[in-house]
Amino acid sequence: MLASNGVKILAMIPARGGSKGILHKNIRPFAGKPLIAHTIEAAKGSRRVDRVVVSTDDTKVADIAKECGAEMPILRPAEISGDKRPVTDAVIHMLDYLKDHESYEPTHVLLLQTTSPLRTSRDIDASVELYEKSGADSLVSMCRTEQGLFTKDDNGVVETLYDGYASGTNRQSLLPTYKLDGCMIYLIRTDILREHHSFIAGKLVGYEIPRWRAVDLDDPQDFVVGELIFKQRDELEKSIRNFS
Repeated sequence: MLASNGVKILAMIPARGGSKGILHKNIRPFAGKPLIAHTIEAAKGSRRVDRVVVSTDDTKVADIAKECGAEMPILRPAEISGDKRPVTDAVIHMLDYLKDHESYEPTHVLLLQTTSPLRTSRDIDASVELYEKSGADSLVSMCRTEQGLFTKDDNGVVETLYDGYASGTNRQSLLPTYKLDGCMIYLIRTDILREHHSFIAGKLVGYEIPRWRAVDLDDPQDFVVGELIFKQRDELEKSIRNFS
């Protein structure tokens, strides 16, 4: 880690054993490695991360995480491992354990979901740099989205959330709009996280991810398409950069 004014960033990777969309998703092979391995490698390759820990309720996930180089200080209790429990419960549980058993208290928590395998160590370092320069309390990664946003109910009835085109304004003249990119990166001061029990609190800044890399593996089609993108990522990035 590149120390900076006493900052200690704990990278936390939540990885439950159960998954409704994709069976054993967190350890399912993705581009030749368990899915979780890609997130562990990105975290360990960062110059700014102090420690990399995994929070899981599953011993098989824990064993694979350790093989990939992450720490597994304690298994997550079953009562905070259901799919309806907020991830902040698991994070606070780990923070409490590290404080009580190791006297370790990070100044910041970096939450990295396994479902964003196109995240890189460079993304992590750049997001920390943005966070520090902006004087923010929390940071989220996001990507551009269309400026017309709608929701649809079970009967197909559409409701406008934000219709940037309603007045006939050209797209180039509208304010850009963004969406969370699949929880690729969350960064927050530990005391703010404990106070608000949320990763979005206080002064919030956004680190922009290119849309083509904003992959979030929730269901089989995401997994299949995401793997294709991952395998061709260098060629895709080069083609986009040199596009004319």
